[in-house]
Amino acid sequence: MPVIGRIGKKMRAALLRLRFGRGFSQAAQERAVRAAIEAAGLDCVRGLQVLDAVLAGTRGRPFDFGRDSVHWLVFACLAESLPADSRILEIGTYDGQFTAILARLFAASEITTVDLPETDPILRSTYRRDAEAAYRRFVATRDANLAAPNIRFRQFNSAFLLDHVAGPFDLIWVDGGHLYPEVAWDLAAAHHLCRDGGHVLCDDVIPAADGQRTAYVSPDSYQVLDYFAVRTGEALHLFLKRCAFKHAGVPRKRKYIAMLRRKASG
Repeated sequence: MPVIGRIGKKMRAALLRLRFGRGFSQAAQERAVRAAIEAAGLDCVRGLQVLDAVLAGTRGRPFDFGRDSVHWLVFACLAESLPADSRILEIGTYDGQFTAILARLFAASEITTVDLPETDPILRSTYRRDAEAAYRRFVATRDANLAAPNIRFRQFNSAFLLDHVAGPFDLIWVDGGHLYPEVAWDLAAAHHLCRDGGHVLCDDVIPAADGQRTAYVSPDSYQVLDYFAVRTGEALHLFLKRCAFKHAGVPRKRKYIAMLRRKASG
């Protein structure tokens, strides 16, 4: 990044902290996240123990509420409450980092992870994968992360998800496109594929009515999730994704992990 660009970024960060920083407490945000996880019926303390054991072997450090995404923790909590042989679907593999964590948290489960095929133009045009060398490094990292025997990697556009995979799944992680129309069809398909009593989770949910909109994030996913929750009566839980000021200090930019639990039949 050019020097002028770095200075401008630092100045914007300083102005945001001046405007929103008074009264902000990362510790208070962390306590609120822990409380929200417990309120959703999950054991946060036990989940942290399970997750830290996994991260010790992969990253050499424990979970950090400030910089790590809380979906790692929520899935660790679910790993303690779901059957060992649960069926798991991930929509949006990217580089497979989280898929590798899933494979360790759910070692006896079948994990199907779906991402775009190499022929889809969106794959190369996003996340700086247009240069051949960068793309090859990305593929090498992804393939290494997907090496666990319980991971099944599928490549097709999720618009055609129902043509390629069959439910039901116990747990579905939606982390593909975050804008309309992709996020709408991904969440609708996930809702149909999730078993009664199962869980659909979604990344980067922005509930603020004036929430930020970029090429990668928007309030669209929250609107779809709220649509389902209102019409089904299913519980929708939101967990702040990261607790540091740079992530949570500005209300309209706060991103959450959403968890929608399908109603059990009967």
